[in-house]
Amino acid sequence: MHKRKKKEGVYQRRGSSVWYASFTQASGNRTQRSTGTTDKQEAIRVRKKWETEEWEKKVRGIEPDRTFEQVAFLYLQGTKKIKRSHATDIKKMRPLAKFFPEGLLMNTLTGKDVRAYIVDRRQDGVVNNTINKELSLLSTAIKWCNSELDWELPNPIAGKRLPVKVEEARCLSVEEVQKLVASAQQAWSSHTRNYFPDFCILGFNTMMRSGELLNLEWTRVNLVDRTVTLRAEDTKGKRKRLVALNDAAYKALLRLRRIADKHFPDTQWVFTHTRPRCKGVRIQSVRKVWATAIAKAGIDWCTPHCLRHTGITEAVHADGANHWDIARQVGHRNISTTQGYIHVADDRLHNAVAKLPTIVTI
Repeated sequence: MHKRKKKEGVYQRRGSSVWYASFTQASGNRTQRSTGTTDKQEAIRVRKKWETEEWEKKVRGIEPDRTFEQVAFLYLQGTKKIKRSHATDIKKMRPLAKFFPEGLLMNTLTGKDVRAYIVDRRQDGVVNNTINKELSLLSTAIKWCNSELDWELPNPIAGKRLPVKVEEARCLSVEEVQKLVASAQQAWSSHTRNYFPDFCILGFNTMMRSGELLNLEWTRVNLVDRTVTLRAEDTKGKRKRLVALNDAAYKALLRLRRIADKHFPDTQWVFTHTRPRCKGVRIQSVRKVWATAIAKAGIDWCTPHCLRHTGITEAVHADGANHWDIARQVGHRNISTTQGYIHVADDRLHNAVAKLPTIVTI
């Protein structure tokens, strides 16, 4: 670092226009932190402010005032590049920002404030599970600031988790899946018929998550070996996975490839719009077409994730099924996670006990 810059305590890293500050924390450790500005004079003022805060913290034992906006902004910015759920975090943070007043000091946040938030959200008809997720995000943001920025904020959210009724996820029958595919094939729009039936077929036969399917690129599809490669960044568990394709999945991908060759041979995405106004654009959601299809098929409420549950359930009950192979196919590290996806219909329960040996005749 140049002597003058060293004296000023601010510097720029190679290839970056943002100024960084170097100063000593109350703990005595030297730290470097981004000031978040490209203006040098502003960066110097930010550094002086940080130094003053650290001095008060060390000499007077005073924790500087930290607002809700600071905690939320710094956490979201600091985790933007490392969290796949960044967009979801922003959505969860919105009701928190709406409830807590502007300029709320997090230094004085209490359990009473947290309980007031819970009451407010319940009055809006929000379920406990959603409230838990929102409060969990705030708790995580506080912990992140305390760990990464050496703050000492209280975390009164601990122990405030609300009870959640655990309900078994919806699982479709094979007949319902067949009705769903038939409904998708009869969609009013030809553009929907171009991709949605095969989305349903692949969801059931590969047991891939909806996001994994909609983000699938042709470069990761091997039609010769009949496999799909999911990179670590493509999966929920952050682990690379090889997905095997059965005949139904293979034929579905062949149909999608023919459609791509006809409309946009250079596209990188497996699921792509064929509508003129958004031709070649990746399909990002099937929520609307899914709702229409299940309604026309007369199927009770369910989500695209039900295809994964149904596929796993049918795979486990197939002759010669190996639970460990299925767990590897779907990306579960623990076999107990796979078992949680297994749904047993009443007729299968009867079949299970019917196969027990006869031990006595009365």
